[in-house]
Amino acid sequence: MEMIIKELKDELSYQVRLDAINKIKDYDLNDENYRSLKEIIIQLALSDRVFAVKQAAFLLCQKNKLKKDGEVINLGKKNTGYSPNDIRKIFLKIKRETKMEALDLDLFKEHFQKISPKMYDVMSYEHMYFDNWIRGIYKYLSK
Repeated sequence: MEMIIKELKDELSYQVRLDAINKIKDYDLNDENYRSLKEIIIQLALSDRVFAVKQAAFLLCQKNKLKKDGEVINLGKKNTGYSPNDIRKIFLKIKRETKMEALDLDLFKEHFQKISPKMYDVMSYEHMYFDNWIRGIYKYLSK
């Protein structure tokens, strides 16, 4: 169970969190033995920035009739928690630190993952064409 808890708390890989949720989908989270899992699942359902993880945790909460402070848990809107300005700042920082005039996608992604691993994880999921998304934003950064 410790391994599953570690996977559920992995903030740098949405896929690890999602796989961990799928591993416990048949558990009765109302059982006292799973108290720590229950708390983590509720937290993921309420605040994970990757919507697929949030939704999977929410469905698990619904299945187990879990509540937070006596209140039914709602899925809420899809929200990454990052504003366009947050993204722009990270992109400008990478451009400045790498002294990159023309986009080198591999180098950019490497630095993006180092500078803001959580944002990288969220955006790599949220944007189906992640490379094109990076190119599009980079193209319009100030010179």
